[in-house]
Amino acid sequence: MFLLTGGCQNPPKNSPAAVALSWPAATEVREHMKAAFVPELQAVREEPSTAAKPSNGWIPGVFYAGVSAAWLATGDEDYRRALVQWGESVHWQPAPRPRHADDLCCGQAFLDLYLREGGAERIAAIRARVDAFLAAPQPGRKDWWWCDALFMAPPVFVKLSQATGDPRYREALAPLYWDAVKPLWSEPDHLFYRDPNFVSKPQKIFWARGNAWVLAGLARILEGLPVDDPARARYQELFRTLAARAVELQSPDGAWRANLADLQQFPEPESSSTALFAYGLAWGVNHGLLARADYAPAVLKAWEALKRAQLPSGQLGSVQPAGNKPAVSTQASTAPFGCGAFLLLGAELLPAAGPHAG
Repeated sequence: MFLLTGGCQNPPKNSPAAVALSWPAATEVREHMKAAFVPELQAVREEPSTAAKPSNGWIPGVFYAGVSAAWLATGDEDYRRALVQWGESVHWQPAPRPRHADDLCCGQAFLDLYLREGGAERIAAIRARVDAFLAAPQPGRKDWWWCDALFMAPPVFVKLSQATGDPRYREALAPLYWDAVKPLWSEPDHLFYRDPNFVSKPQKIFWARGNAWVLAGLARILEGLPVDDPARARYQELFRTLAARAVELQSPDGAWRANLADLQQFPEPESSSTALFAYGLAWGVNHGLLARADYAPAVLKAWEALKRAQLPSGQLGSVQPAGNKPAVSTQASTAPFGCGAFLLLGAELLPAAGPHAG
């Protein structure tokens, strides 16, 4: 289904080419991350928790996944404090729907905290939720029928195996994941349909954020998967294939547009897909899966586009609101998940991010 590309060759560390393709200065990255984080944290805390938008749902879950990455990359206590306060405020519980991928997303941050500091209460409910999920098995496409789900839930399975030492979570993930991928993947286009409603339509629509969720989710799966895991090679093949296609569809200004099948339908830059794609690409470069010479320029252009999208408040603008298909993103539009994606990218650009960080 997916073809492996050749080995990644990075330029010598001190060569002019390597210097030109180095990530931005750490001070710059940290400043822009913090500028985005502070006002977005206030906005998240002021958002009332409702049945439609619970305070432990996917929107804050993605935000705090980015906050967690920022804390792990910087050691900044402000990020850790925000994480702990949020976890305690929701009593370390996932959102209520027992099989819904969105309602597991909060577990990514809970598990990051546990892996760094311990505290069994932080992961007990998430583990119980996944145990119940696996005790009543269904095909992956039934539970994870939309491509966003491939970011929300799978990293939790991998992190649970890391946290507990029990491989059955990551082993159970592989058949679920690939069954979910099969009906959504367009082999001729090397892109994902958002969900079955978009498949086999006369006019193709490929949502940028949906595809960016998948690439970023793959980075988070691979981050915690053992190097000898038998499923690893297949995840890597999909990661490389989707990364290559994403770079082909990046606009010259460094941002991605909402509809990858028609870049002119919504011609304005869209920040959440840009941050998620760039995070995935940066992770791939840092971990030797993508050639720095081929992919670092795309990451650097995206970083500049995202800096331009930051509003005077520091918040990341030009974020398409929550939805299920391409739509307009205005310059003033912000969202916690956009900031979370931006923090994921920023953390990946910092020197501590990976064994091959530059």
